[in-house]
Amino acid sequence: MGSRRVSLVDLGRAVGDGWCAFVRGAVHGEALLLPGGSLGIGGEAFPDMNFGYVFGPEGVGTAVRRFDRQLRERRLPGSIAVLTPAAEEAAEAAADLGLVAGGSIPFMCAHSADARHVEHEYVVERVTDLDGVMDAADVLGDAYEIPPEWLRSMLGATFTDLPTADLFLTRKEGRALAAVGTGRSGSTVGIYAVGTRLAHRRRGAAAAAASAALDHHVRTGAHLFGLLSDPDAEPLYASLGFAVVDHARMWHVERP
Repeated sequence: MGSRRVSLVDLGRAVGDGWCAFVRGAVHGEALLLPGGSLGIGGEAFPDMNFGYVFGPEGVGTAVRRFDRQLRERRLPGSIAVLTPAAEEAAEAAADLGLVAGGSIPFMCAHSADARHVEHEYVVERVTDLDGVMDAADVLGDAYEIPPEWLRSMLGATFTDLPTADLFLTRKEGRALAAVGTGRSGSTVGIYAVGTRLAHRRRGAAAAAASAALDHHVRTGAHLFGLLSDPDAEPLYASLGFAVVDHARMWHVERP
């Protein structure tokens, strides 16, 4: 990323707001945007569908408490990723609430000039109809080993009408193999819901979809991309031009 500096607060806010945009069509969805954090609720009993980003620098404790209350009132599990500028204050609030501490995961970003195109053998499409949304839900259900109907509910029948959310599908011989979701906030794009069918992992299908997502957003004026990466997926994102800029501390709200 050269000498370019990234504001973790600004990047975290944009990626968190993008996640809220991504789940805005969920059947049981809800979005909560606060000065210190953003919570997007997909509405199903899977922690990664009900996800909060806390970035600060102001309102950190308030954001953690509001997220906890919102999830508990709805009897949903959830995950909260806290970036370093907010870590100390968030840890105090989390301890008071009895949240379950997780590990830390890489927070990565790429500037548009650094985004790399990946050559591949697949057909990749930007989803434009309900059939594509349902195919993506089936892929992600298989990838995360959760009921695909939860993903169908989270994405929602109106997903393709959302102005700042997109899905990209990798296909081979017509079969959907991998999916990548994006949510946009201004000129910053967050990458979410990346998954490959279990039987097709490590064959470049997810990289193809992610590369197509980057290409699309660069063409339409995006300048910065951000994501939270499973540590095992860090090399994949590095191959696309991403670099680690922080390690987010994870906290979990368990289902009552």
